[in-house]
Amino acid sequence: MKKMLTLVLALLLSLVVAAEFVSAGGQSGTKEEPKPAEKKVEITFWHHEAPAHRVAAFQDVIDSFQREYPNISLTQEVVMWGDAWVKSLSALEANTLPAFQFSIPDLTLTMYKAGALAPVSDLVKEIDGEYTIFPNQKNMYFYDNEYWGLPVITMVMLMTYRPSYLEEFLGVKKPPETWEETLEYARKITAGSEEEVYGIGIGGAKNLMTDEQAYIFIASAGARFFDEKGNISFDSPQTKKALSMYNELIKFAPPGAEAWSWGEIELNIAAGTIAMSPYFPSVQKRFHEEFDSDDYAAAHVPYFKGRKQRGTITYPNEIHLYKQTVKDASKYEAVKEVVRYMMRPEINAVLTSGQEPGGFFPTTAAAAQAPEYWDDPIVKRFKGIHDVALEALDQYATLYGFEYGKWVNIGIGDITGADVLADTVNKIVTGQMSLDDAVAWGATEMGKYSTPVGK
Repeated sequence: MKKMLTLVLALLLSLVVAAEFVSAGGQSGTKEEPKPAEKKVEITFWHHEAPAHRVAAFQDVIDSFQREYPNISLTQEVVMWGDAWVKSLSALEANTLPAFQFSIPDLTLTMYKAGALAPVSDLVKEIDGEYTIFPNQKNMYFYDNEYWGLPVITMVMLMTYRPSYLEEFLGVKKPPETWEETLEYARKITAGSEEEVYGIGIGGAKNLMTDEQAYIFIASAGARFFDEKGNISFDSPQTKKALSMYNELIKFAPPGAEAWSWGEIELNIAAGTIAMSPYFPSVQKRFHEEFDSDDYAAAHVPYFKGRKQRGTITYPNEIHLYKQTVKDASKYEAVKEVVRYMMRPEINAVLTSGQEPGGFFPTTAAAAQAPEYWDDPIVKRFKGIHDVALEALDQYATLYGFEYGKWVNIGIGDITGADVLADTVNKIVTGQMSLDDAVAWGATEMGKYSTPVGK
């Protein structure tokens, strides 16, 4: 019995030794150390959308991304648009830039001129090949045979209006087709309502909103800041025609419109103080959630008599990368995964219709057709607005200084930063200068910042 027990114990001991030998990789006296957990890549990015529901949309994208990519830690930081230029340049100097930033062409040019950017041409070509980026969106970031930004979401101004006011004061359902007809509509609505409702909502202050609204008239008239070689061409009959109409129309805006910014426009649209406004169709959320009203619509921007060309402004919000990001291989690869993820049509819907219906639109044909975009209840309610917006983005929406499919004057960022167009408008609508003198002054001011690069 003792012999039997001894044999069993010996057998068990041999099995234990054999197991240790196998687990050690078959090499006596060695044992493989366990692999350390893969280190997380920390990515911080900046965007400029401070409203809580917009921040929440970004966080939804971040949370879903990190479930799929647990080894990439993604953090958003909000930098107000008014601070973006100064903070970006300060962060560059202090070497504290984020991995990437959401931007617009003006800011991108500023960072390019500061020597901070790395090209993203390969990423643009990859996304374009998979989802088809609208040409006039990606071309705003093309210079010196490279793309310096990848448009992720975009904005566009349309002729927004209150259908009930057209019916009540004009007896029509169709919005105006020409600017001359717009002026007549505005005059009749203002008079017919005894100034309880004003015909038009446009501003005249020296600010970016006036730049944006005035550019719609400029583009409709066929005027440009620059010619194809980047030379200043602002002082032209087309510019004068555009700003003359602007000056006539603002007479039928509410008192104080000469000092308006975006907040005043949106408050007056929502309050029913104005019947029409060339503006971003971004008040849909309020009409849907607060008023439960369908009395908000948008049409294509009017054109001038004798012309069939429309014009409006679009702001492609792009992602640009910094040289310091590209130098860190793991961080660079992580950022590319983030961008690819944000461009997936179903995810891009969260950043467009999910973030602000009517405020942000897709930049790719695939995202513009995504069911996730069109299934948003606000988009469904105001589907006509979205149909018009996507047509405008595809057909005629442009941006001052970026109409030629490439950069032709890299001084445009400084020109718009100084609000030269808005300052010109302000001088006209407040009577400080005649139309001719103000336009000549504007051209001279633009010349101070001009850096032509077109060939």
